[in-house]
Amino acid sequence: GDASYIRFAFSQPKFIYSKDLIERICRQICSWVWISGDGKFKIRTLLRPTDTWAADKTVDYNDITLKSISRTPVGNIRNNVVANYAYDYGQNQFIEQSTAAADSGSNSSQSSDVEGFNQVLKLELDADTLDSGTADKIADAQLKMFKDRKIVLDFTCQRPLYNDLEITDVITFENWDSKIKLYGVAMGVDYFMITDISKSPFGCKIKAIQVKTLANA
Repeated sequence: GDASYIRFAFSQPKFIYSKDLIERICRQICSWVWISGDGKFKIRTLLRPTDTWAADKTVDYNDITLKSISRTPVGNIRNNVVANYAYDYGQNQFIEQSTAAADSGSNSSQSSDVEGFNQVLKLELDADTLDSGTADKIADAQLKMFKDRKIVLDFTCQRPLYNDLEITDVITFENWDSKIKLYGVAMGVDYFMITDISKSPFGCKIKAIQVKTLANA
């Protein structure tokens, strides 16, 4: 699979914080690393929308107060991605570049029709590898995850039912009000990843971004 193909190869000739090095590697493979509230070292890798997701918890709509439904900004879209790789330490520069992974053509995010944004929003990133296949895979993964606007939910819970949740945990919903649509689409077996959570002894406030929709299930 794609994960088995990732081959990192680089040198670190200067002293840097180990945390900075770990975070740099993780960013390339769409992963987050952090120290959790219980003091444990954790890592979470973002799956693609077509991958198989599993929820860490199901949130009952009757337990929450929905504050807003929004979309991520168009400026966050990246529908053309290239990866620089094969760093030359003598020249102090990358000497190779992956073939651009682009979401182009009709009905794409670059198109001018109803499905698109009529914009090429480019991301150029540096990959710690010498392998062209790895660079291509990194660029393609970034494209698949960031080429579309995502739905964001903002809600509160007035009881500490969900205070065990953390950033990057994945949730689904049950007993959702059928009258409340997600931009015209009924809530189904949709998965959301928590991007922000604020806790108190009496409950929590949560923001979560849609990572997999019923259409991809």
